[in-house]
Amino acid sequence: MTHRDTVGSWAVLHGLSVLVVEDETIVSLLVESMLMDLGCKDVWYASSVEEALHMLAQRTPDAAVLDVNLAGETAYPIARQLAAAEVPFVFATGYGAGGIDQDWAGRPALQKPFRCDMLASALASALEAEAGINR
Repeated sequence: MTHRDTVGSWAVLHGLSVLVVEDETIVSLLVESMLMDLGCKDVWYASSVEEALHMLAQRTPDAAVLDVNLAGETAYPIARQLAAAEVPFVFATGYGAGGIDQDWAGRPALQKPFRCDMLASALASALEAEAGINR
């Protein structure tokens, strides 16, 4: 089953603008492909904390996918900015949920490498959690 086979199942993602913060270009391209196949409208990229924070000062995505380790820097400053703006996000890490700081342990996390259905499920979970917070 390819990630194109999961498209119809995740209508909640259709039309979203998603920020992907990832320092590995090939992974960014793969995540973009998955997100576009899931119906997301736009995918924005940042490869560093500084670049992501600059981008967030200019515009706000509907959701985000954050690599926890960005060339030795953690993505937590980005996570704080997204949380303050009430933007749902998920962490992606090669270390699994155990590699995420305790302050962020309740957020959805993806173990790298991940499949399209796993990405869709994590993003849907983040969107639902944020909607529940804002009710």
